[in-house]
Amino acid sequence: MEAGDLETAAFLLKREFSMPYIPSDTEAELKQLNRDLRYLKSEKKDSGEVPLEKLLHMLKGKPVSQLKAADLLCERNLRSITKELREWLSRDPLPEAAALIMEGLAEQAVSEEFTYRINGMEYEFYGDAIVPVAESEGFQEAMRILEEKFMKEPSLLELARTVLVSSCYMALPMSYEKEDGMDLAQKAERQVREAMMPQEESRKES
Repeated sequence: MEAGDLETAAFLLKREFSMPYIPSDTEAELKQLNRDLRYLKSEKKDSGEVPLEKLLHMLKGKPVSQLKAADLLCERNLRSITKELREWLSRDPLPEAAALIMEGLAEQAVSEEFTYRINGMEYEFYGDAIVPVAESEGFQEAMRILEEKFMKEPSLLELARTVLVSSCYMALPMSYEKEDGMDLAQKAERQVREAMMPQEESRKES
């Protein structure tokens, strides 16, 4: 938000609000950030709504443009542009923007079929069949394991949670089963440990 990247801020806030549990003080802070974000967005908006055709054009543009378009389109009726979204999703779009659109399709219970292409892979899904990250049994099981693992290391738990949420969110339209929880937790822990290694080595040297 301080850098003026409101689209990425909206993406991150939406991801945080999808968590199954948010501490009260953190929730209050997130809500304030969300209010600030809405205010900043309203300041940037031109008088009147951005034309739908312009948003669809932006959706095919550069990463920042795709994120902005995806964020604004999710405030519209996505059922009216399923043809355009189907075409866009099938052409290897920006993953963060695609995640926003897919979540929007899930929230609006769009019961049509889509094909999402990313890195040479294709995933077929129905909008109303997407399981939100917070409701994924695999995510919930992984979070339980991480909470036990980092019970005495709250800072590392927060890092692991961030890694886990990000990996699950970016895996949309797929979701994880409960039996995937251990693998998800181990991957998140490994990334956190690897990220902390330079700091640990620095402390030893000093």
